[in-house]
Amino acid sequence: MDLVRTALKEFCNEIYIGGPEAEAWTGDLCLAATEAMNNAVEHSGAEKVEIEIFANKTEVVFRMITRGEKFDPTAGISMPVLGDGDELQEGGFGLAIIKEIVDSVRYEYIDGKNVMTLGKRIIGKKGESEDGN
Repeated sequence: MDLVRTALKEFCNEIYIGGPEAEAWTGDLCLAATEAMNNAVEHSGAEKVEIEIFANKTEVVFRMITRGEKFDPTAGISMPVLGDGDELQEGGFGLAIIKEIVDSVRYEYIDGKNVMTLGKRIIGKKGESEDGN
């Protein structure tokens, strides 16, 4: 997972202008990717996780592919209910966090593979002026 986070951060830094907003934006995407990978390994029993990272004009896309039984991590994503003040519910926060910090979450089951795609809209692409041209 460390290699993926490093690659994702370097990819974003190559394409997008730095600064506090870009760092926070990249940090959010790295956190969401980490949560997604943790869930794939912990809950679906995935032994191997394939990662694709790419960008278009408006967003960076993180796609995670695992083999095995169908496991839709996006089903019923919502912030877990807190306990009566003394105890917190165990689990369920990772997916809610992902939903809050990325702009799109999509799941597909294709040819025996679980495919989870996270998209994060960006601003400040290198080579653009401040007005986006």
